[in-house]
Amino acid sequence: MRLVRSAPRAAHRSIVCGLWLVAAALSLGVPAPASAQVAGGPAAAMEEAELPHAFFTHMGLPEGVGVFSLRTLGLVTRADGQTEGDFAFHFETGLTRRIGLHIRNDRFLDKPLTEAMLQFAAFVSKDGMSGFAPLIEFEIPTRSGAGSRIHTLVGFTSTLGRRLAVFNQVLHYNPREDGVDGSAAVVFKLGRRVFPVVEILGEGARGAPPVVNLLGGLKVQVREWLHLGLALQFPLTTAKELSWQGVFGPDVEWKR
Repeated sequence: MRLVRSAPRAAHRSIVCGLWLVAAALSLGVPAPASAQVAGGPAAAMEEAELPHAFFTHMGLPEGVGVFSLRTLGLVTRADGQTEGDFAFHFETGLTRRIGLHIRNDRFLDKPLTEAMLQFAAFVSKDGMSGFAPLIEFEIPTRSGAGSRIHTLVGFTSTLGRRLAVFNQVLHYNPREDGVDGSAAVVFKLGRRVFPVVEILGEGARGAPPVVNLLGGLKVQVREWLHLGLALQFPLTTAKELSWQGVFGPDVEWKR
């Protein structure tokens, strides 16, 4: 979630960047537990649980090596008395057992910057279903009007997994704008092919009130490699960017 900053900007930058560097060093220097060193890496146990991804919040640990996931979403957003369409995509894979790659844009037609993120697994539980990972993210201009500057963000993700539910969380900090955005999600297993999803998404920056939204939805497994999802997002705070948003689309996962 984004929180409005009240301390000096430079101090916040130093603290957040310092914590990220320490966590990154740990992720490169601490070996994964033996149970997590199976083919595919830390996410292997999560895949065994057959729980799909949330709609916007990605996994708190990297995908397995050779595992690829692509989420595409159609968006129908009502804001300022107008209804507009857009789409989102999120591709992720494991580069190594410790490093994950994410490429995404949650509002492609409205947002001219696409995110490329590297995620480093610093801690993985013995069962491989829970852990913590610092990240570094680059927002790259992909459409006209975005300028030529590449924005750099830092942050962390975490996950807590069980057989019938999984919690994932992500937090990003933008030193240039002194802003934070993040989300958290819980995916439940209800029967063999039905998965309720609850997400909370937020953002904020210095001098601006936080904006927080709640999303509720459902994902259904159609094939072993395909889930279809439908959700509705609406604001929880007085400050808001939308009245409501409908979200729908497929998740595709494949292995090399």
